[in-house]
Amino acid sequence: MNLNQRGVMTILTLARIVESTLWYILPNPNGFSKAERDSRYQALKGLTAEGTPFFENCKSNGDVGKEIKENMDYFIEDVYAPEGRIVTVDIHDAVHVEQSLLVDLFTSIIKVRAALEAFLLGGIDFLKNTNSLEEKFEQLVLADIKYYHAFASKVSCILIANKFMELNTTANTYAESYSKSHGGINPNQDPEFDVRKDPSFRMVENEFHVLNQAMLDVMNTYPNEKTPEDPEFVFAREQTFNDCDIFTGKKQTTDLNAFFNNFSKYFDKIIEANQNPVNEGFRQLGDELREFEAKLMAEAKEKEGAGK
Repeated sequence: MNLNQRGVMTILTLARIVESTLWYILPNPNGFSKAERDSRYQALKGLTAEGTPFFENCKSNGDVGKEIKENMDYFIEDVYAPEGRIVTVDIHDAVHVEQSLLVDLFTSIIKVRAALEAFLLGGIDFLKNTNSLEEKFEQLVLADIKYYHAFASKVSCILIANKFMELNTTANTYAESYSKSHGGINPNQDPEFDVRKDPSFRMVENEFHVLNQAMLDVMNTYPNEKTPEDPEFVFAREQTFNDCDIFTGKKQTTDLNAFFNNFSKYFDKIIEANQNPVNEGFRQLGDELREFEAKLMAEAKEKEGAGK
């Protein structure tokens, strides 16, 4: 560990917290930890405060950096602040995720994480140029980026599949209501029938399109020119995109639930192979960072004592 690497490590820590927020989107029968949420909040506030590498990166990137800082602030306040908009804590200290805002949560994660990833890869370039990059640190950053894109891709598949099912349900509900109010007519045989006249359908349809773009943003930005080629990820992405023909009617199935169950599993092998190694690598580097900072503090005290 060295001073330059320590700075990039703070960005990696931020990226990992944002990445972990994806778990709030998935069902958790055991509930979420308030203590963990509180700890993340304090970490996020400290790692984005004035003078931190994140703050300085934003400051040096003009209007783009200002927007990144604002997006991070909104993310922190919406998800981790005591009075969060998307994630809240009730009087019994139970953590709740507002299900109607899952699209907002996912798109916020994608946006913030993309900016942090750019900072990370820029940091790796800086470390290389200053001959202060340790190979294991670079490998950890690259492994975490791969893991994040696989995990976020899986989550995007789950979300868009659920939204498509909701879209179908909303359309059927409106069709039934229309039929009842028009003498029992079959809506499909009525030229006046248009499901998009239903505000609820239009709202769900808009969320579906937002999720579709978010899926593209996650899957099409990895691998890139600063990461290694990754045939495994590319294959999983191609399988997913091929199955997306179900949304346009080009692909048919007799069991939509079974189809979507398979649709959300293409990235599972990548996730399973990388999750524990990334967690362990991050833990080890965290230990090294604490030892490094303790050494710096001891040296500073020694100098202070010598100057008296």
